[in-house]
Amino acid sequence: RQPYRVIAEAVPMASAEGTARFLRRAVERGALHSSNWRRFGPDLSCAAVGFGAYRVGGGDKELVHAAALRAAFRAGVNLVDTSSHYCAAADGPNNGHGASERLIGRVIAKALDTGEVERDEVIVCTKLGHVARGVDAPPDAVPVGGGFQGGGDDWHCIHPEFVAAEVLASRERLGITPDFVLLHNPEYFLSSKLRQRAPIADAWDEMYERLKLAFQALEALCDEGAITSGYGVSANFLSCLFSTTGRPNLYEALALDRVLDAAATAAGPQRAHRLKIVQLPLNAVESGVILGRGTAVPEAAEGDCSLAARLGVNVVANRPINALPLPGVSSGDWGRGGASHLKLREARPMGTVESLIQRVLLEKLFDDKLPSPTPPLQQVALRLTTSAPSVACTLCGVRTEQYLHDAIAVLKEPPFSSEQVTSALGAVRSAAEELGCAKRGLW
Repeated sequence: RQPYRVIAEAVPMASAEGTARFLRRAVERGALHSSNWRRFGPDLSCAAVGFGAYRVGGGDKELVHAAALRAAFRAGVNLVDTSSHYCAAADGPNNGHGASERLIGRVIAKALDTGEVERDEVIVCTKLGHVARGVDAPPDAVPVGGGFQGGGDDWHCIHPEFVAAEVLASRERLGITPDFVLLHNPEYFLSSKLRQRAPIADAWDEMYERLKLAFQALEALCDEGAITSGYGVSANFLSCLFSTTGRPNLYEALALDRVLDAAATAAGPQRAHRLKIVQLPLNAVESGVILGRGTAVPEAAEGDCSLAARLGVNVVANRPINALPLPGVSSGDWGRGGASHLKLREARPMGTVESLIQRVLLEKLFDDKLPSPTPPLQQVALRLTTSAPSVACTLCGVRTEQYLHDAIAVLKEPPFSSEQVTSALGAVRSAAEELGCAKRGLW
């Protein structure tokens, strides 16, 4: 095999000293409660809330998106998460594959020029797996959707050659070397096998073999300096209630311990693997990664957050405010034409389910010490997820500076205790059962 690329030795990157320096300034100016200074990996540090760039970049709102990221830096946020296929608009200028990465790269470059941040203060994460639309499918690619979730011309791939090419393309678009690169929902391969009715044991064995080969490519890219700190996987792991296609999660799930076994095999017996991050959904409704779901799936009795902590992996949570609707309780059906999310956000008027969740959370998290004014639901939901045990960072989607207001408020508050979080999540689950949730296969 030819080397993917030889990168100069002195690659600017997030460092222990730099990330601590950034957060120390944020604490000193009152933007960050000291308990929201989190350890990230063996030596890096991050704020409890990260900048999620899902709908950032591309279209005619890029100046607004750029202002939001620079405001996030001022608010004490120093972890930025994007993906190769993130884009704010299907049409318009600068849209398409890599749009979010390009915008983030430009904003960071300007912030470096103006002295707002230093490169070693910011943790830059990106993801790969989705193939750019309009190009031929790469080797071993699988369709995304296949008649279930829509699309038809969308492909997903983690073949080593594709992984190497995408990492280098992401580095080019960002204009800096990413600190972490994650495989983005590699379990789409399992979704394709489910449609083919392949036996689950055979599908899983092939899944982890594919992961091992992808991890070998990522290990080599780390060796060569194309990734500075490590890699990871963003997925719906076994304790997540729903799969990436919205089904009760089992066949399409990744087992975290087997993922790490694949990484260890990829790294070889002489050194430790560099799989440092897992990213997964967590919110007041989708709480399996904390509470587990052992009745439905005995192997998932322990939530993946606890398992990740035992295995020495950092947890990044996503979707703290946007929950998939529970069958029998919420309207909508993920991927089947209905409402796609239950939004844990203040509204006028509030929906019945949202009002119930808000009441349950306020009762369990604040007892008789409810602050005045009462915090809006989205702030309670975000603070709940940032407080969850073993969660290092929670991604908050930030398209405008207004979206950042809730994160700013949460970062100034101390986290809830682990006991409060577990009690609140359990109470929401009990309330869903009382409302008639069709929980079979979920927990």
